[in-house]
Amino acid sequence: MTRDYLSRLVPVLAVLLAACSGPELEDLRAFTEQTHATNRPQVEPLPTIRPYQAFTYSAAGLKDPFSSENLRPVREAGNSVGGPDMNRRREPLESFPLDSLKMLGTLERESLTWVIIGAPDGTTHHARMGSFVGQNFGRINRISEERAEIVETVRDGGGNWIQRQSNLAVSH
Repeated sequence: MTRDYLSRLVPVLAVLLAACSGPELEDLRAFTEQTHATNRPQVEPLPTIRPYQAFTYSAAGLKDPFSSENLRPVREAGNSVGGPDMNRRREPLESFPLDSLKMLGTLERESLTWVIIGAPDGTTHHARMGSFVGQNFGRINRISEERAEIVETVRDGGGNWIQRQSNLAVSH
């Protein structure tokens, strides 16, 4: 059966191929040849290559990058502050991270301004200027109706104690 099928298929293919080579394709061939002859691709010239210039690296007079002096940066006097008093009694708001505390409002009583602070455990605390808050030895240094400004004493990358400013704003 396969031979019979092939013997019928071969003449059909021959007729189809003969139909593709007729004179009606001559204009297409002429157009293709003319287009190839008139349109040459423009190739940009290669960039000029500059000759290699050798570089001599001399590090004899420089500091050794692997010496122990480079482990801690040299600090100028006045940048670091003394560490916090580790022997003082801790205040209740120092057991919570500063970002978990919420300022609920202020209260003024007998010419003292107090800030009302909500803790993450649901308790409410009051603090005044000089009170410690947060786990980074933060101390309240200014209270307004919108926020309590806090100065935290933290260690920098070199192990020195530095001060940074933080805020505890009223949450709505």
